[in-house]
Amino acid sequence: MTPLSMPQGLRLLLLMLVMAVPLGARAEPITVTDMTGREVTLQAPAQRIVLAEGRHVLTLALVAPDPVARLVGWGNDLKRYSPETYDALREAVPAIEDVTDLGEPMAGNFPMETVIAQRPDLVILTLYGPPPAGLEKLDAAGVPYVFVDFFQKPLERTVPSLRILGQLLGEQDRTERFIGFYEAHMGRISERLAGLQDYPEVFFHLNPGGGACCYTSGPGNMSDFITAAGGRNIGADVVPGAIGQMNPEAVIAADPDIYLAGGGSTVAPDGLLIGPGVPADTARRTLRHVLQAPALSHLRSVQEGRASGIWLFFFDNPLFVLGVEEMARAFHPELFADFDPEASLDEINRRFLPFDLTGSFAVTPAVQGQ
Repeated sequence: MTPLSMPQGLRLLLLMLVMAVPLGARAEPITVTDMTGREVTLQAPAQRIVLAEGRHVLTLALVAPDPVARLVGWGNDLKRYSPETYDALREAVPAIEDVTDLGEPMAGNFPMETVIAQRPDLVILTLYGPPPAGLEKLDAAGVPYVFVDFFQKPLERTVPSLRILGQLLGEQDRTERFIGFYEAHMGRISERLAGLQDYPEVFFHLNPGGGACCYTSGPGNMSDFITAAGGRNIGADVVPGAIGQMNPEAVIAADPDIYLAGGGSTVAPDGLLIGPGVPADTARRTLRHVLQAPALSHLRSVQEGRASGIWLFFFDNPLFVLGVEEMARAFHPELFADFDPEASLDEINRRFLPFDLTGSFAVTPAVQGQ
């Protein structure tokens, strides 16, 4: 029976049923332009997500209220490099253990066949490193993938990257709420710094205690965050890439105004212990241990108590707003005396994260006698 051959009453009933379906229930394609300029289209909000870098579950949590429920595969970098964060997440959301472990995809071993086997409707990649090999396999299998960036140009690309994820997950309202929080807090910092003539020179020490001294950040990423907090990372002038090494003699000769250690990663077992579940006295004790190294102990900034430590996993995700607040308070204690990064973290825990980030995330400043 065709619609025209139906009895009039039946045709009217069919028309009424069609009209009764709300327009919002008729899914329309979602199209975004990612951080590489690619156009990506989904037919509906993503429900089966592969996350190449596991640490970005924190980013997803700022966008979606239950990010773990959508994960079907993820990289194991969070487990490997910040097990305390993984444990906190697992305690709050035990289902995370059921998500397929993809190894360490960003180390050049992205298992495309395993990814495709999870039947994802979205693979989320970042610009932390070079694009993984084999993306043509995703294209051939019809698996959409998107590039976002919180590492190369974080101050420029964080908001558009968040909006891309918000659209693809159908969570625009929640995403805009976090963007509002982010922009308000970053705006307060930039307003307070307006008119400041001289930024102190900072030596950012990446993972001290992890081997040879002295790794730091070049242009972009951490150097951008330090600038946003009112400092100038000396590594940005001498390290050509995102991460590189300054020899100890160069650090001593530069004699920076402020020493800043970035820690909390398992790659530096004898370094700064900081992050979820770490007591404040442990963070202070391990920073004092770091500062006893010959290349550091004679620095003017160390001797005068202008040495600080910060949790690395604030960075390469939008939580860097908390790290910038902490650094601003460390670099300019009088100018930012009324700032309260702990209250900012409490608000993020309450409004956005699926589990509470609690512990020590900054040692600001660390006086050696403490």
